[in-house]
Amino acid sequence: MGTPGDRGDEQQGQSGGWHSEWQSGGWQSQWQQPGSEGWRQEQAPPQQQSSGQSGWYQTPDGSWALAGPTASGKATAALILGVLGIVFCPIVFSVLALVFGHQGRNEIDGSGGRISGRGLATAGIILGWIGIVIWGVLIALGVIGAIVGDTGSTGGGSPGGVPA
Repeated sequence: MGTPGDRGDEQQGQSGGWHSEWQSGGWQSQWQQPGSEGWRQEQAPPQQQSSGQSGWYQTPDGSWALAGPTASGKATAALILGVLGIVFCPIVFSVLALVFGHQGRNEIDGSGGRISGRGLATAGIILGWIGIVIWGVLIALGVIGAIVGDTGSTGGGSPGGVPA
């Protein structure tokens, strides 16, 4: 293994750009100008603009961008909060599902197709309303139960509402 100049395997008509060779004083470099002897422009392989499995593609300026519309985070949050509102705490999570669902739909409608997820936002709104209705029914049953329980214990019998 030696330097390129002493191996004897130099190629005639090397490509353009910087041309370096070893001389007795050290490395000597010179820039090969277009049109001069031994200069040729190498073509770069074309960049593919297709999006792979990951959905990312490279733009002509070299930056990376996500292919296709992305789902709205607010719409996704609305759906998750709607489910939590039905399962755990309807009044808190369901109200938040309604808020995030309407914000997500407005964001999606105003994006001009860049953001998707309108169905997620709508599902979050529907689940939010279902959670609020469940909460309302539970409150109504509690109030009715309290009223019926109080009226049933005041009718005749032993004092203090304790059966004999």
